[in-house]
Amino acid sequence: MQNTVPVQLRQVRDLGQIVSTTFTFIKQNWRPLFCAIAILCMPFAIAGGFIAGGGLVGFQQMGMQAEQDPFQALRLFQSSMLEVIPGYVLLLIGFILLISLVHEYLRAYQPGLHQTMTTGELIKGAISQMGPYLGASLLTWLLYIVGLLLIFFPFFYVWGVLSLALAAHAMERTGGAEALTRSYNLVKGDFWPTLGLLFVIGIIQYLLMYVVQLPVLIVTLSVGLNTGLQMIQNEGSPTDLPNWYSLFMSFATALQWCVMMLVYTVVATSMTLKYFSRVEEKEGLGLKEKIAGFEQA
Repeated sequence: MQNTVPVQLRQVRDLGQIVSTTFTFIKQNWRPLFCAIAILCMPFAIAGGFIAGGGLVGFQQMGMQAEQDPFQALRLFQSSMLEVIPGYVLLLIGFILLISLVHEYLRAYQPGLHQTMTTGELIKGAISQMGPYLGASLLTWLLYIVGLLLIFFPFFYVWGVLSLALAAHAMERTGGAEALTRSYNLVKGDFWPTLGLLFVIGIIQYLLMYVVQLPVLIVTLSVGLNTGLQMIQNEGSPTDLPNWYSLFMSFATALQWCVMMLVYTVVATSMTLKYFSRVEEKEGLGLKEKIAGFEQA
């Protein structure tokens, strides 16, 4: 029998329960979520991915021209950058909107406001909160980079302690910078289980994306191999990539970003469930609300 009992976000859960509840939540709420994502975010994914995909092919062609014709390689680099930069700017805007949209839906879900909220209202709320989510994301990514520069363990530490920042802003309106502090305080004392959840969700995210990435990888390797063999036959002379390949990569890049946006709902939902679990463990807010409700009754 299909489970129709609404998911209760504010509840203590272990890793396995968070993962299973994540998919239950998405199964129950995919229509309004995916509809809003398709309207607000996917146009950026399609346009940005299409533009950037064509530019990435230029970089591949540039690598083949570098030794034989440096000036032609430079021209290819310049033209490719003119495609890749605006393409990735569009993708960045779309992804920040996605982060805001999914978390604002989760915020509305907790008190049940999602049942009467229209797609337009959800989109309006997501756009209005884009600034704080952008701030929290940029600060987090900056600290990730610092962690990578300091070798792997600092990166994993930063990855773990800041993983609840977006959920913290969504539920508490902490603001971008304060969300990082709130996440650190919640994860403190529960670092390894939180990092374990991130690894599990990362693997699930990778497997879901791999369904789309594998055919693209096969085509890319096939084209690269055939082009390399032609260069050998031509005694090292540069060989142009097939005419259809640029169009294929544009469509493929756009498709991959669209799928990535849908898969992101798994990441955001699981970390929001982890946020509520930690709040309940450390502060027991759900129990306090229930007691307050009994007293008022």
